[in-house]
Amino acid sequence: MDYFAGIVGQERAIDLLKKSMDNANISHAYLFSGPAGVGKMQVAMAFAHSLIHLQDKQAGVYFSENMHPDLFIIEKLEDRSLISKEQISRELEPWLALKPYRAQRRVAIIRDAQLMSLEAANALLKTLEEPPGYALIILISDDDNLLETIISRCQVVRFFPLPEKDITEYLLAQGIDREKASWAAQLGQGSVSRALRFAQEEGLEQIWDTVVAIITDLAMGRRAAIFEISEKIQVAPDLSIKLVETILRDALVAGKSRQQGILIAPEVPELQKLLQGKDQGKIMQALVEIDKLRAYYRRNINSVLINTSIGYQLWEALQ
Repeated sequence: MDYFAGIVGQERAIDLLKKSMDNANISHAYLFSGPAGVGKMQVAMAFAHSLIHLQDKQAGVYFSENMHPDLFIIEKLEDRSLISKEQISRELEPWLALKPYRAQRRVAIIRDAQLMSLEAANALLKTLEEPPGYALIILISDDDNLLETIISRCQVVRFFPLPEKDITEYLLAQGIDREKASWAAQLGQGSVSRALRFAQEEGLEQIWDTVVAIITDLAMGRRAAIFEISEKIQVAPDLSIKLVETILRDALVAGKSRQQGILIAPEVPELQKLLQGKDQGKIMQALVEIDKLRAYYRRNINSVLINTSIGYQLWEALQ
């Protein structure tokens, strides 16, 4: 059974993993690193399922119920901002100490490994230094802020943004009409999961209008817009701020190339006119900082504080 079937893109990573299985050359630890929403978790699950299925031909029954005894997944708890040391030392380590129950390997996946606390990372490091021979640990990270000592003990597998045409075809296969699929693929900017969220968001047009109004107000010097952001984007803050980034980048591209931007939207040329005379270097740097702030939405941190901080970044860049 090909557990990798149906995964969009990432052929390079999948080929590497398949060859490692064919050659029986499996590392004790992997780091799947790349942007959010490009398929890292799907590939990790497919890899884990494939390895376990090699020795346990009935594994599919357990996978269907998400309860195979030789597969363990650690992720941030909903009420926590980070993966804690206790999750590593009191859950993962005792689990790895037990020999495989049905297969010849025990596979542990740590989702959003970039969210490990320093104490959790140090606890994991001890396991990576002397792992049981049957253990396989897969770390999934959206950025490269893990400890160098952890990275050096893993085989790094890089994941990349997906081509727009691949995302469009995927959305079409999900039953989304071509016009919406094409627009969502553009907005997704290489992330199939984000594009799917855009395509399935019933109020996307309203969110778009709200975001355009926010950028316009700030670019025109309306300082009160800083504090109005939180209320205006409360329905979908993460998607809203991603739209802010996308629209601003597109307007800058349009301005530099003197051509219409990537997004086929009438507002982009108007915004480009508003941005004339602004410091493009400051705007690009603000977008980098905003992307970092946007990551905090996943850490159970007060969204009002995040939104206001983003508002200040935009204000400073657009004056």
